[in-house]
Amino acid sequence: MRVTNGMMRNNSLLNMQKNKVAYNKYLQQFSTEKKIQRPSDDPTIAVRALQYRTTLVEIKQYLSNIDDAVGFMNETENALGNMNGRLEEMATYCTQAATGTYDVEARKDIVAQLKEYSRYIYEQNANQDYAGRYLFTGYRTDVPLLFSEDQDDTTYTITEQLDIGSIKKYDYVYGQAEYDDAKSASDYANEASQFESTHRIQLSYDGCDKDGNDVTLTYTDKNGDTRTITAVTKSVSEDATYNEHLHPGDDEVYYVPETGEIVFGNNVYDDIRSGSDLSVTYQKTEFKKNDVRPEHYFNCTAVNNVTGVQALYKNAGSQAINYQINFGQVLTVNTEACNAISLDVARTIEDIENICNDIDVMEKNLASVQKRIDDCDEGDTETLANLNELKSQIETELALQKTVLTNALSGAITTCHNTQDKLNIAIADHGSRYARLEMTETKLGQMKLDTEDAQLENEGADVGESMVLFTEADLLYQATLHATSQILGQSLLDFI
Repeated sequence: MRVTNGMMRNNSLLNMQKNKVAYNKYLQQFSTEKKIQRPSDDPTIAVRALQYRTTLVEIKQYLSNIDDAVGFMNETENALGNMNGRLEEMATYCTQAATGTYDVEARKDIVAQLKEYSRYIYEQNANQDYAGRYLFTGYRTDVPLLFSEDQDDTTYTITEQLDIGSIKKYDYVYGQAEYDDAKSASDYANEASQFESTHRIQLSYDGCDKDGNDVTLTYTDKNGDTRTITAVTKSVSEDATYNEHLHPGDDEVYYVPETGEIVFGNNVYDDIRSGSDLSVTYQKTEFKKNDVRPEHYFNCTAVNNVTGVQALYKNAGSQAINYQINFGQVLTVNTEACNAISLDVARTIEDIENICNDIDVMEKNLASVQKRIDDCDEGDTETLANLNELKSQIETELALQKTVLTNALSGAITTCHNTQDKLNIAIADHGSRYARLEMTETKLGQMKLDTEDAQLENEGADVGESMVLFTEADLLYQATLHATSQILGQSLLDFI
C-alpha cells in the first residue's frame, strides 16, 4: 500500500487532535474538580447528578420544614408545661383553702389568687402565638383563642357535648330570712334556710341569652332511643326564694342563663345518667374580653346582628396542621385547645367567686341585724326576740353557705386534677410526635450527608488522579508533536 505524505500529515493531525482532547479533558477536571462539564460528556453521570441534586433539594426542604415545626412544637410544649404547673399549684392552693377558716379578706385573697392562676392559664398560655400564628386554634392560626375586646354584636348558637359523668351532686342553701319590721319571730323561723342537694352541670359559658330560642337537651336513653328535653329558663333575678333556680321539680330541667347552669330534677337525672351522648344547644351574644371564642371549642353558628352575615363553624378538635417532614411522611405539629385545655377550671373559679360574694352579702346582712339589735330598746322584748330569731337564721344560713364554699373548693381540687389528666394526655401525645420529629431530623441529616457523599463520588474528579492523567496527556502530546515534526519535516525533494 502506498503511503503518501498527505496521508501521514492527516493521520498526524488526527492523532494530535485526540491528544489535545484528552489534554483538555484532564485539564478541565483538574481545574473544576468535576468529572464532566456537560451532559454529553457522560450521560450516566449526568442523570445520576440530577437525581442526587433533586434528592438534596427535597431533603433540605424537609429539614427546613422540621426547623419550623420544631419551633412551633417547642412553644407549644412550653405553654402546655406552664399550664400543667399552674394547675398543680391551684390544686395545692385549693387543698389548703378547703381545710381552713376564712374572714372576708382571706376569702378575697383566695378568689384573687385563683383568678390570677386562671388568667395565667388562659390568657398567657392558651392564647399564646408563635411567629404570628396562634398555637391552639387549629386551622385558624390568625384568630386568637380569646376575644380581644368585649363583643355584643354577634349571636352564637352553640351546641355543646356534655359528659354525663360531669353531672355532679351539688349542695346549696335554699331559702333566706330577710328583714321586715312587720315579720314576727315565727315568720323568720318559717323562712329558715335549708341545706338542699340537686344535680347540675355547668356549661362552658355564663351570661348566656335569656330570650330567644328554647334551650334543648338531646341524649340517648338506656334503650338506645334519642330523647329531647326542652329546659325551663330560670333566671336568677326572678327567684322568689333564695336559690330557687337550683330547685327544680323532679320532672323538670332548669336552664339558668346568668350562671350558665343546667339543673336536673331527680327523675330526669335518673333517666339521663343511664344514657349517653348528652348535648345542649343554647345562645350567647355578650362576650367579655378574654372570653374563649366558641368556634375553637364547639360546633356553632355565628350571626352578625348588624349585617346579618352568618358563619358556620365545625370540626373543632379535628383540625390537624400537617407538615411533610420526609419522603411520604407527614406529622401533625399542632395541639388544639379543645383537646388539651378544659374550660372547667375557669367556670369552677367563677363558681367559687359567686359563693364568696354571697357569703359577703350574708355577713353584711348579719352585721346589719346585729346593729339593729344593738340599737333596739331593751324594753322592746318582742322586737328583740324577732331580731334575735332573724340573726339566728342568718347565722345558720351563713354557716351553711360556708359549707357550700368548702365543698366548692374540694370540687375545685377534683376539677384541677381532671383538667391535668386531660392536659397530660395532650402533653404525652405532643411528646411522642416531637420525639418522632427529632428522630426524623437525625435520619434526614444522615441522609443528607450520604447523598452529598454519593453526589461527590458521582460528579467529583480525583484531583491527584486528574493531575497524573493530565501530565501523561501532556507528555504524549509533546511526543506527538516531536514525532510529527520529524516525519513532516522531510519530502521527496530531499532524496532527489
